[in-house]
Amino acid sequence: MEASFELANQWKIKNNGRFSLNKGSFVSPFPSEIGTASAIATSFAPDAQLQFTDGTAVNANSLVARIHMFDVTLNNFNNFVNDFKLSKSFETINVTLGYFKAIQNISMSWLWNSYLQEVNDDNARLINVIDGTNTNLSQNGLYAYGTPFGVIAVTEIMIPQYNVSAPYANLTIEIADAFTIDASARYDLGRVDGSFAGTVQTQFDINNDGIISQPEQSVSAIDNANSTAVNYEYDYFSYSLGLNYKINKRQSLFTRISKGASAKADRILFADLNYQDGEAINSLDFIEQLEAGYKRGFNNGALYATIFHAKTSEEGGFEATSNSIIENDYKSYGIELEGFYTISNVNLRGAVTYTKAEIDSGDNEGNTPRRQPDLIYNFIPSYNFGKEKQNAIGINFVGQTKAYAQDSNELIMPGFVMINGFANIGITKSLNANISVNNIFDTIGITEVEEGSIVENQTNYVRARPLPGRSMTLGLQYKF
Repeated sequence: MEASFELANQWKIKNNGRFSLNKGSFVSPFPSEIGTASAIATSFAPDAQLQFTDGTAVNANSLVARIHMFDVTLNNFNNFVNDFKLSKSFETINVTLGYFKAIQNISMSWLWNSYLQEVNDDNARLINVIDGTNTNLSQNGLYAYGTPFGVIAVTEIMIPQYNVSAPYANLTIEIADAFTIDASARYDLGRVDGSFAGTVQTQFDINNDGIISQPEQSVSAIDNANSTAVNYEYDYFSYSLGLNYKINKRQSLFTRISKGASAKADRILFADLNYQDGEAINSLDFIEQLEAGYKRGFNNGALYATIFHAKTSEEGGFEATSNSIIENDYKSYGIELEGFYTISNVNLRGAVTYTKAEIDSGDNEGNTPRRQPDLIYNFIPSYNFGKEKQNAIGINFVGQTKAYAQDSNELIMPGFVMINGFANIGITKSLNANISVNNIFDTIGITEVEEGSIVENQTNYVRARPLPGRSMTLGLQYKF
């Protein structure tokens, strides 16, 4: 819903509201361990052996992955947001008073299952475990309804509701023709209500065949009888102050200082905190930022340069895959360059950001934050053609330099550049075709690594998340 009204004395009211019904699910494998078949088998029993589901033996020296399968149901992610504004423009001053309201449900069930699977990039096969008495400890590769191995949280359900109210004000002042000041302030008050539950082990006939199989003898179930109540409030004040100086019609200087925060929401759960007392938990992450820059326009393009410095806190957030609580402060500074230029039918766009980031607390103080490259960049040249320049072909370069896998800074993920392409062709006046190719050269770009180090002169296995491989999309658009 969107509505706007003009009141007396040139006051204006504008309201934007939205209500969304959201639910869904996702299933995704997470490799919790990689090892030889003999080592994985021994972890179940000294005399255990591994077999593929067709009954053939698994070579003792081949690699096997222990898979924890994310099976997540998003039960209720409904939300309501509304932004109400009252504004008026005076001769050199614009005033806006507003009230923001948001209600977000977060109800989801995390149901983990455990499998064994060969390490193979082409139709990897599932693997069963057979003990010394020839008893099958698994069923079609599934050896547990839950995650008995490792430290990943087993089964959990979260049902908190986040209710946010935030009055705010914005003031813009034009001083002469060249100087503009804008200032804004906002006060957020949040209320969190609900509960969450961990896991309890039980026997359960999952497939309803009347038999309690080996995996069904210890099934991880949601422990609703011992759920944890959540009922706390938080509040914070945020502000922004910006200055802009217009040198001439094509050049300007600007600077801004700001401070804000965000609530950790469901990421603060399962951290063994007092969820009845908002003062006793770190429910917020804060950021302070200072930036300054220069804008320059040309006949056929523009260039923007911004330097920045930021301080960020990330304290008390729970990470499910490592079953750990992240408590880091960060500081960073850098420069961002962005621009575009058109030469006849050729359009050039690009951006590059240099960031020098540093952990500012804890055991890893002074190190670079994990997964943070020094340089990220993109460059997009394109060519428009046709009578009305309705056709276009282009290529997109997206890349980054190397980054550390974890905060310990012992293992490096290499840099990469991914190349994408696109073409838009007008077949007729009403019919258009477009084709896009993602990752044309099937570049391997590693964005995350679970391990933080490797041991020299030993065999090491690293679990990594790469960029998606090459894919192509063809679309047709008809206007009538």
